[in-house]
Amino acid sequence: PAEVGAQAPPLLALRDLLADDRFPGLFARALRAADPDFRELFPRDATPVLREFVRAMTWAFETTEYAHGDRSKVEEVVEFARDLGADHRKLDLAPRHHQRFGEALTHTLRHLAGRGWDDRLETTLATAYRVLSTALQQGAAAGEGPARVGATVVEVLRPTRDVVVVRLISDVMVDYHPGQYLSVLTPYSPGVWRRLSPSIPSNPAGQIEFHIRDVPGGALSGSLVRGVGVGDRWVLARPLGLLEVDRSEPFRDVLMIGGGTGIAPLRCLLLDMMRHGHNPRVHLFYGARFPGDLYDLPTLVDLAATAPWLTIQPVAEEDEDPWWAGPRQELPRTLHRRQTGTLVEAVTQWGSWADRQVIVSGSPEMLRATVRGLVAAGTPRENISFDRP
Repeated sequence: PAEVGAQAPPLLALRDLLADDRFPGLFARALRAADPDFRELFPRDATPVLREFVRAMTWAFETTEYAHGDRSKVEEVVEFARDLGADHRKLDLAPRHHQRFGEALTHTLRHLAGRGWDDRLETTLATAYRVLSTALQQGAAAGEGPARVGATVVEVLRPTRDVVVVRLISDVMVDYHPGQYLSVLTPYSPGVWRRLSPSIPSNPAGQIEFHIRDVPGGALSGSLVRGVGVGDRWVLARPLGLLEVDRSEPFRDVLMIGGGTGIAPLRCLLLDMMRHGHNPRVHLFYGARFPGDLYDLPTLVDLAATAPWLTIQPVAEEDEDPWWAGPRQELPRTLHRRQTGTLVEAVTQWGSWADRQVIVSGSPEMLRATVRGLVAAGTPRENISFDRP
């Protein structure tokens, strides 16, 4: 059994149980036993999907616990669940699915806690799940438009050995806001939805572009990067996400920080800003491990050449590409010389950026390190926007 802190607040004790390495496997088995429909929704390789669930629940539990009575924080969690419920229309869930999901969750956490499980944990979990489940079902009921849209891969580009740029045309226009992400179902991991951020704004032609990196140990990204080809059929679901540039006047300058393929939603925001005649100033830090991994730098430099309000600062953790990387495209010169170091080091050496609206996009690890570093440098936490895991 996992160790449960007797003095820990119940929500944080539940969070710690979710963090147990055994949770995804045990929960997947409990779900498949709870309802036959879950065998398709949660296949044997469902660990990546359930890790996303753990990250979302961890955020919800921590936000609620640390709200200290602030109703706006609690409502933020509920609103997130409603948005997620609208996205879950793609799964065609019935009320019994929500009930059995909750029963499987309770069974798994009770098993992990062993003798540490008590009435306070049982009651807290039941209350939290009832609130979240209700919000999920409300979001699904209020959803508009098609729950799913088909799309065809029309072009595949491979700018580096582990990054693929996939261009599709959807059967009907997918109406998303710049900076949002879509749930995507591909033939490379049947039954598994993953979230991808478009790198170009929504358009009547139905053109969509995604950037995907082959993450070491990532079963979903690896199969997609290796298997994608022209003519493949994908399924796209409702857009989600909160990244946006505040255009209310007087304009507040913007700091954007993008790591790896996290540049995609920021690029989408920048392309949308190009449609406007007047914009706030934007300072974009674009980072990767090696210089050659800054695959989208040529496009960003072209944008900056026609946008006097945009400044590009490239950053790479290493000064040179490794020998095994193979031939790379020659990177264009930028107004600011490429810096060597992590993104958070590069950004914070310029100061606190306390007067900017800050938008961060990248891997979960990059997000945690960057947000933590910005706050430590003096950036007000409320000025920082990033999508929840």
